[in-house]
Amino acid sequence: MRKIPRALVDTGASRIVLLEKRQQVMSALGIKFDTMAKIGRVAEEDQAQLSHDEFVSLHLNSLDYAQLRLIEAALDRLDSGDYGICLSCEEPIPAKRLNVLPWARYCVKCQEDVGAAMDQEWNRERTRVPVGVR
Repeated sequence: MRKIPRALVDTGASRIVLLEKRQQVMSALGIKFDTMAKIGRVAEEDQAQLSHDEFVSLHLNSLDYAQLRLIEAALDRLDSGDYGICLSCEEPIPAKRLNVLPWARYCVKCQEDVGAAMDQEWNRERTRVPVGVR
């Protein structure tokens, strides 16, 4: 894997941004957990709303955990010296992209390719016919 020249990416600034974002995500997860834990018993007529709120909270938590994994991976790439290199084509990720999305794993073109592949997989899953129906 090629190393990106240090002059193209300010790794110190990127590390600070990544660490701050990691702290924000972790704090948000803690607040959400504490809020749900304090609810306790509710009236029967409020169960539907509570179930919906729990569903939304769990979904948001899963998004936060996914972002946390991306941030941790970016910090690992910083430590290994691979930060700023596209994981697909191994070309440098433009500094402008890393300034906006410091945990970016791919250059824009490769990200579009990855996104297109994921869309195709999702569409394939949706069009499958259940075994009993065939």
